[in-house]
Amino acid sequence: MLLNKLQLPLCLASKSKTTLVLFLCLLMMAFQSLALQYELPFWSNKHDEKPMPDFAKITNVIQKKTAFFNYLRPFVDKENHKINTERTFLLSMQQQLVKGYHLSHAQARHIQSLAKQYQYKLASIGVKPLMGLLDKVGTIPFALVLIQAAKESGWGTSRFAREGHNFFGQWCYTKGCGLMPRSPSNHGYYEVKRFKSTQDSVIAYMHNLNVNGAYFLFRKIRSTQVARGKKPTAEQLVYGLVHYSQRRQAYIHELLHLLRENKRYLN
Repeated sequence: MLLNKLQLPLCLASKSKTTLVLFLCLLMMAFQSLALQYELPFWSNKHDEKPMPDFAKITNVIQKKTAFFNYLRPFVDKENHKINTERTFLLSMQQQLVKGYHLSHAQARHIQSLAKQYQYKLASIGVKPLMGLLDKVGTIPFALVLIQAAKESGWGTSRFAREGHNFFGQWCYTKGCGLMPRSPSNHGYYEVKRFKSTQDSVIAYMHNLNVNGAYFLFRKIRSTQVARGKKPTAEQLVYGLVHYSQRRQAYIHELLHLLRENKRYLN
């Protein structure tokens, strides 16, 4: 029996574990801790991806949009599935605490590792601290991810998307970490980050929205909707991206326009 990343939280949440399963849980968690400590790409996509379509050669607008969304959607769904599994584990642990149960050492360790992964200072493991962590461990509507990817990458035709798998305009600040912009910038030295795969680009983008202080409003809108028992929509969450671009409200209006204009392709 082998445990992968998605099985780990459910494994630890289970109340009935054999010695072998518990051992595998702890072993997987040890690998995860090492990855976090040394910033290894533990969550990176290690499988070969299908070649990226040459979107610039698709002249039919409907075909281009369909090809773009079909290409990116599986990567978004995969990351959302991982995040949802982590969230399910945390909710299960929270319920155990509400009922007065004690968590196992393995469960507590995994909670701590998730707190580190999501850059959340967890002073103690309790019901209220887990609520704060859960605000960061949340899925993102695929429609929002796809529309912002289309906006930032020119529907997959930008040099950064084609050469660096960067669909979201993420920057990095170490020489050689990415691709140099062709136009000079007034923002100091930066490069447009190069990713090994499209999956890695999607992971980095979604992680950024879930941990970066600039997107606190994004997470607040999401957690408010969840608390009301409603599923957050792309149209609601887009207002939390006001700091994604220096163009602020104009950028938000453009994303909303893209969401409305491409609704039929996203359903």
